[in-house]
Amino acid sequence: MADLQAGRHDAACPLLRKSYRLEKRPRTLFHLAECEERAGRIATAALHYDEYLDALERLSPPEQQDEAARQKLALERRERLDADIPRVTFRLPETAPKGTKVTRSSKASPVPVVLGVPVPVDPGEQWVRTEPPGGPPRDRRFFVNRRERQTIDLTVAQPGDEAKTVRYSRPLEPVPVLLPPSIDDGMSGRRLGMYIAGGVGLAGVVAGSIAGWVTLSQKETIAENCRDSFCNKTGEEAIHTAAVASPISTASFGVGLGALGVAVVLLLTEPVPARVGQAPRRRLGAAADPEPWAGGSAREAVAGMRWVW
Repeated sequence: MADLQAGRHDAACPLLRKSYRLEKRPRTLFHLAECEERAGRIATAALHYDEYLDALERLSPPEQQDEAARQKLALERRERLDADIPRVTFRLPETAPKGTKVTRSSKASPVPVVLGVPVPVDPGEQWVRTEPPGGPPRDRRFFVNRRERQTIDLTVAQPGDEAKTVRYSRPLEPVPVLLPPSIDDGMSGRRLGMYIAGGVGLAGVVAGSIAGWVTLSQKETIAENCRDSFCNKTGEEAIHTAAVASPISTASFGVGLGALGVAVVLLLTEPVPARVGQAPRRRLGAAADPEPWAGGSAREAVAGMRWVW
């Protein structure tokens, strides 16, 4: 509920869904519908509002009375959403094999598709898959907006489609790629150690800064929720968070600064010939065989390299 109120719908909706699986309370369905609606998944939200209203009919009169306010909201929101829900009609070609499966999905799990009738879907990106018996699946991506009505003519892959390969019909232009010096090009163990120490040092300083910020951010919460050595639950949680984050910050800063010091010493004491800037850079290019795919046999690919000083 805290995630829902803060607008963190991608975190709140899965937790509400899991909560309802564990304990099928109608109120949880209402909040799940509310979460999906705020996330923009209005077709899914309408479905959950319907499920909530159906669940109310199985409650006792006193329980229904407790849900009266939410029931009114659910009815109003369900009616308002109906006009905004996009609907898509899916059609298979007449040549599609009997028993071809059609499913669609967005962020949710794939669901079977009813063919030939307008199907309510959530706005945004959607995927639909056709899968004939014994044949390869074929996926199709499409987008739909609020209130939009679409008709999508599906296609079905043939048994041999998965063996086809797309090839370039012209050679690729060489693409310059600058590569850092490798160990084989003269990088010493000192240079490698300097890179490692520098990376560890930066990571330690960043981690220490984050943990320090967490510690400082709890002070105001502690001051507001603690009086005369007594703290409420929020204050106790803030004290616990600060107690955990403070030593992490100190240790991370210590490790980070120490590692950065090691990196600086290694850099300053490095022999002159191995300094950065004197190592060669490699420029890499590639080209594909200009001949089209033929006969099912692999063609050649070539890669070239030249040194730039």
